[in-house]
Amino acid sequence: MSEERWFYLRGGEASLLIDVAPAGGGLPRIVHWGGDLGDDPDFEAIVAALPAPLWGARLDVPCPPCVLPGMEGGYFGLPALAPQHTQGWSFDGVDEDDDGFTLRLALQGAQATRIEIDYRLSDNGVLQTRTRASDLPDGLTWIAALALPLPQWAHEVMTFGGDWAREFAPHRQILANGALLLESRRGRPGHDRFPALIAGSPQFGDDAGEVYAVTLGWSGSHRLSVERLREGDVLVQAGELMPDGDVVDDVYESPWAFAAYSARGLNGAMQTMHAFQRSQLLPKQVSKKPRLVHLNTWEAVYFNHDLDALRALATRAAELGVERFVLDDGWFKGRANDRAGLGDWIPDREKFPDGLTPLIDHVRRLGMEFGLWVEPEMVNPDSDLARGHPHWLRREADGSLLLQRNQAVLDLSEPELVEHLYETLNTLLTAHPISYLKWDMNRDLTGISRSGLPNHGTYVRAIYGLIDRLRAAHPDVEIEACASGGGRADWGMLARSERVWTSDSNDALDRFEIQRVASLFLPLEVMGAHIGPAACHITGRRLSLDLRAHVAMFGHMGLELDIRALSETEGARLKSHLANYKRFRDLLHSGRLWRMSLNDPDHGALGVTSADKRQALFLLLRCSSHELGRGTNLWFPGLSADAEYRITAVAPISPSGEQCLSPALRAGDLVLSGTVLMTRGLDLFLPRPESSLLLHLERV
Repeated sequence: MSEERWFYLRGGEASLLIDVAPAGGGLPRIVHWGGDLGDDPDFEAIVAALPAPLWGARLDVPCPPCVLPGMEGGYFGLPALAPQHTQGWSFDGVDEDDDGFTLRLALQGAQATRIEIDYRLSDNGVLQTRTRASDLPDGLTWIAALALPLPQWAHEVMTFGGDWAREFAPHRQILANGALLLESRRGRPGHDRFPALIAGSPQFGDDAGEVYAVTLGWSGSHRLSVERLREGDVLVQAGELMPDGDVVDDVYESPWAFAAYSARGLNGAMQTMHAFQRSQLLPKQVSKKPRLVHLNTWEAVYFNHDLDALRALATRAAELGVERFVLDDGWFKGRANDRAGLGDWIPDREKFPDGLTPLIDHVRRLGMEFGLWVEPEMVNPDSDLARGHPHWLRREADGSLLLQRNQAVLDLSEPELVEHLYETLNTLLTAHPISYLKWDMNRDLTGISRSGLPNHGTYVRAIYGLIDRLRAAHPDVEIEACASGGGRADWGMLARSERVWTSDSNDALDRFEIQRVASLFLPLEVMGAHIGPAACHITGRRLSLDLRAHVAMFGHMGLELDIRALSETEGARLKSHLANYKRFRDLLHSGRLWRMSLNDPDHGALGVTSADKRQALFLLLRCSSHELGRGTNLWFPGLSADAEYRITAVAPISPSGEQCLSPALRAGDLVLSGTVLMTRGLDLFLPRPESSLLLHLERV
């Protein structure tokens, strides 16, 4: 950052340049957001080179968008502020610090009315922005946390939709004149609205094209937009969506929004975001611990909690190498099914006559940690909590309840309720050596608070406050953010948790694609990925143990099946896969992830290379049989060109796949240079659909 007029940030591949005193007057504007302009660019020359498009039906004096588009006249796109107050705003100065700078804007004639915009650019190249507003005359119904101009050519957009059990479904489209508007009004991001988008050059791919990735660190209702104006401007915005009735009259602070630029395609933007998350978003006390192998009890026993059966499950888990035993839904008072008990967070005396202590002691004697499922934000009408405090439930305007999954939503705008939830959870964590909470949220927000307002923002901030308070009291406890799968996997929640439950589907073929897309914004170590039963309880598809294990390895691995029913042979094979995960998890959870685009319809691949390029792990899947009888070519990015690597097929290997390996690869004698592996790769053949192969590369 330098002179009075120019404010310049650099980090990673990116740089940001803001002109706070543009020629002809007006509010500050972003001159450049994108590739690194170098140490000492000529700011005056950059602005002098901009055209003045005085052509056709345009303003006589060009009016490029300011830092918050819509705050001054002459802008015809989606405003970044509502109500707009287009008259009377002026630039009021800049506050600088070691992390970045803050622009101050003031409304003439209203001394207390201020807007501030924070800009931070990390060494990794992730731009963070946030807005603050105070005492706007007509209140505030919308203000973007992020408002950035993009190059005119950045008009191909990738968004992320889907549904329950099919989260992170990518959708690409070309942006013509007009706006692409993405909103969630569910009180959470939801399975269909992960709060992110990627815009870039036409046909950008995994390793090609310039891309701009944007995500919002917010766990509630939100709005993202990309707009291409007739004049050529392309603008992206992101912020908290305030439902009708939620008007801010005094002081407002937006969530943080995040943006990354890369000229290396999707892989470049993804790797930039992973580096930022690991260095800044996830530096909690327990985030640096190895990600332990879980056994989650849900698909093993569902609601049928029997102490002897759970002890047997734990004993078998320890034999296989499981490191954490997580007791899922069904442990608390009155919980025989999903229609009752939710909200009464005390152990069910019929299932656990002596409480949870006997089970926890058994688990810990086996050398495992103990985790517990809770869903503090929801309640069954058939519960002591709902009967004792009916005013704590969010209701429709006529006082009725709108249920989803037999649940109502608690009104977290009530301080007394929040205090009750804290005391309840704090008591559980204080009374038992619980190292892990699976924090679920299984439904959307409906209804209004007792104040008669939606209060979506109040709800989310109350959850943040509750989790922050519990973390302060129990800093060693890890938290998983679950929302019936990926319904709340945003960076706002990730800043308060170690793990997100990526999807309720444990179908390995579906999970491979879900995780592959989710990894654009989530590093592998935070994505919960479980080995489910041979037949998935959602899709019904039967898949091999090897395939299920290989897909779960590229995440935070766990088990979610009845391991007591495994044969001796299956148990031994599963134990080997868990050992492989432990062997490679440091690499997987610290290395550089590569999305692989293979040129055939049957195969998919992912890879991770270590920071020092000494080793790598690659996964090849044969998903289908469109070209049965043909193999594929797998190339290996991210290696050292002048190094030699030994390539090993990691056991256990499916018999059909092993018999088709080259003799040298089967024997572990295959050594090739990094240049050959990155350029020519390997020809591989998996004869059967729904099979997989894991390859380890190590520098020799």
